[in-house]
Amino acid sequence: MSDNQDMYCRACRFSVKHFSWLVGDIDKYRKKSEKTVSKEFLDAIGFSGFELEPWETHILSYTFGLFLFILLIGLDIILFSISTYERNSMIFAAIFTAIVPIVAMIYLSEYPKIHAKFLKIHTLGDMPEIQSYIVMSMKLVPNMERAIIFASDNSFRPLARDLKKLMWDIHIRVYSNIDEALIVFANQWGKNSEYFKRSLHLVKSSTSEPDDAQRIMTLNKSLDIVLEGTKTMMDAFAAKLKTPTYVLYSIFILIPLALVALIPAVSIVGVKIDTVTLVLVYNIGLPLFTFLYSEFILLQRPATFSPPDISDKHPELTNISSIRKNIIIIALIAGAAVGFSGYVLLYLGNPFNIISKEAMAGLVLPTFPIIWAITAMICVYCLGIYTPYKKIRDCVKQIENEFADALFILGRRITEGRSAEEAFGHTSETMKGSKIGESFADIAKNLTCMRTTLHGAIFNEEYGALKDIYSDRVHTMMKLLTESVQRSHEAAGMAIIKLADHLKELQEVEANIRRSLYDVTSTMRSTAIIFAPLIAGVTLALSEVIQKILQNISKESRNLPDEYNIGDFMNDAGTGMTQTVPPDIFLLVVGIYMIFLVMILTRFAGGIEYGDDRPQFMYDLGHTLPVSIMVFTVTTIVSRVIFSSMV
Repeated sequence: MSDNQDMYCRACRFSVKHFSWLVGDIDKYRKKSEKTVSKEFLDAIGFSGFELEPWETHILSYTFGLFLFILLIGLDIILFSISTYERNSMIFAAIFTAIVPIVAMIYLSEYPKIHAKFLKIHTLGDMPEIQSYIVMSMKLVPNMERAIIFASDNSFRPLARDLKKLMWDIHIRVYSNIDEALIVFANQWGKNSEYFKRSLHLVKSSTSEPDDAQRIMTLNKSLDIVLEGTKTMMDAFAAKLKTPTYVLYSIFILIPLALVALIPAVSIVGVKIDTVTLVLVYNIGLPLFTFLYSEFILLQRPATFSPPDISDKHPELTNISSIRKNIIIIALIAGAAVGFSGYVLLYLGNPFNIISKEAMAGLVLPTFPIIWAITAMICVYCLGIYTPYKKIRDCVKQIENEFADALFILGRRITEGRSAEEAFGHTSETMKGSKIGESFADIAKNLTCMRTTLHGAIFNEEYGALKDIYSDRVHTMMKLLTESVQRSHEAAGMAIIKLADHLKELQEVEANIRRSLYDVTSTMRSTAIIFAPLIAGVTLALSEVIQKILQNISKESRNLPDEYNIGDFMNDAGTGMTQTVPPDIFLLVVGIYMIFLVMILTRFAGGIEYGDDRPQFMYDLGHTLPVSIMVFTVTTIVSRVIFSSMV
């Protein structure tokens, strides 16, 4: 069970234990829930592996919704007691207070179905890897049961868990034999992927082939089907991405940024937007809905190949806990130093007139350094902590890319009748300068100097050559290799070459998928780095221009004769924005919105390209955010300088 699943289950049990009084008689509510709950919900709980009853999830949703509602009511009381606000702000706050708990309740009550859908989609991406393990094992030893056990033991994917359950059902006599179990399993997963179903049937039929050549052809065909199916799924996903991406870009990014320039002007028609309304819309509402919509799009993405899971026990991460604490302290100090610099300059007399005290004066408003302070803290944290993970991950990817070529050379040497240590030594010399060459040299050294077994030379926890290489793919291939060398040299060499061919096929599918998604990912990254901050900087400067123009008109209108009687109107309109949202607060709100926007778009582009990979996302964010805020800063300053001549 994953951390999210375990946390959800514990939250449900805690709610039942302490807040079951919310539903009255618990026994009556349980019986009522059992009658009304849908079969889809029950199937979702079973598929996800939640050890819960449906009524327990409902109590959690009631508990959290009530707690959130009370919290928001308390926050509203505090805000409205310390200051007075416009009618629009009170309406926005009331709507927000009512909607957010309801949305939270719906999400928590439907979470098992959402999680089950997520697992099903991601499990579709497990199929190429799981099927390749089954096929490769079948090529070595044509035993279906042994191949399924090997695939389930060497993968941590959700589909591997279902394969383990399949074997358990066979052992407890739920099925009479492996053929019957496999047919049921294939039909079950055929609802989600017809390709996987056909592939499994071909693997099963390979056991009945009269000769090895025909059996190998059938197995290759089964793997080709599932690989082609995965590529087709990702192509379909890429085609479906266009419309949701346009919606995300236009409705959730372009329009909100364009409206920034119009906010000062709406005071002319009597609509006053104060700080609370602006924060609720631009720092809570818009980021939240943008994030939810982007996650909804990502939920439709079939997973392909999981990123390596880097353990904190890796030699290069031994001090990561202390490093994390130091990085957090450094980030807070840097943020505090940068954040207060604007007000420090004002205190020192505003040298060189850098800090703006009113609309269209100076270069930057005093809150601009606060935006850079938040950026600096995020950047220092992301790069300081996740750069080591990125380096290790890049090393693992490099090894995986080089591994197929190394296996091919190794297989040729073993086919010639050379010993394992000689074959590994020759391969390391041929691949000299590569990461996999270094690992193969370590294997050869272990075999020669330590006189250990091939399995020990590769996998031993103390001196094994691959103990610090966190790649399930490489480890699984090497396990198959250690089994194949127990046969004849020729058979083992040919098996290793076939492993290399399979690995090349997997890598080719992976590369094709990335190419098919490149248009969307490049567009989102360009939006995060250039277009969004560019639009935000220009519109922010325009909003100051409009505000300054309204203020100038208001001042000039006071000099008009009384019979025109527009002075009071222009006075209210022209200074309405200044009275409700000061320019420095307005800039801060828009700047924080930009930071949220960059985070969401970076997550969205990364999620499309490489899936749910937290270290990669944090590393990308550490590089993308400062560049984006720099574009935002330069654009705002240049636009203010250009527009200042107009007013």
